[in-house]
Amino acid sequence: MYQVVNPAFAHLELLTSWYWAVPYIAALFIMRSLPKQMNRAYILYIAIAMIGFSFILFLFMGRLWPDYLIINTLMLGACGVYDLFWWSILGEMLEYDHNRAKIFGIGLAANVLGVLLGGLIGNTISTEQNYTLLAFGVVLATLVMLPLLNSRLTRLINRHVFLTAFPKISEDEQTKREQPHMTPGLDLIEQLTEREHEVMLLLVSGKTNKEIADELSIAERTVKYHAGNIYGKTGTENRVELTNLVLKNMRFSLPYSHII
Repeated sequence: MYQVVNPAFAHLELLTSWYWAVPYIAALFIMRSLPKQMNRAYILYIAIAMIGFSFILFLFMGRLWPDYLIINTLMLGACGVYDLFWWSILGEMLEYDHNRAKIFGIGLAANVLGVLLGGLIGNTISTEQNYTLLAFGVVLATLVMLPLLNSRLTRLINRHVFLTAFPKISEDEQTKREQPHMTPGLDLIEQLTEREHEVMLLLVSGKTNKEIADELSIAERTVKYHAGNIYGKTGTENRVELTNLVLKNMRFSLPYSHII
């Protein structure tokens, strides 16, 4: 993106040296101030539209300072939205993974690699028009891919009881469940064998007996046998009761890295 805009407005050196950060910071502030119950996924579509409009305007507008303000506001505002989503998702992954340094390293490397590749591709293109057409093509490709990815991720998340149930409870209840204290039922869960623990994780994540059997490479009747043992040891009668028990103890017995 910088390969597109900056060379065209190089004569506005003072303005381009500081204003680029203004819409970026403003986007971060606006996103941070949105109500918690608001579905932020739609903001990504707005950001993509902002990028698209910025490139369209870049094709038809002039190269004066008002033109730069409009184009740069749309572009860098969208970048602020993207970055907030990116680092927020990375932060959530860090929270639920044992090897946080690895996750952070991969995320940071991916971010830097994207910037590096963008610069290399931009340097190989000779004209301003080619810059813009390439960037606009990337925006269109992203616009096509995002709904598909969003739909896929939504289906995956909805299959996991923990990822859908936990955010719906009150903040006070979330805090209570995150406190490092012993809760009733933890000792029952700890009685399970390693294989029963694996089956339990898959049971409460919404998988069918056949799916569990395929994933663990065991017979479906073996899954039913383990499920019966799990219900007996935990004092539950079905998946709903087992899930409720596990939700009360998930901080200790169900690390997210084993569920997702």
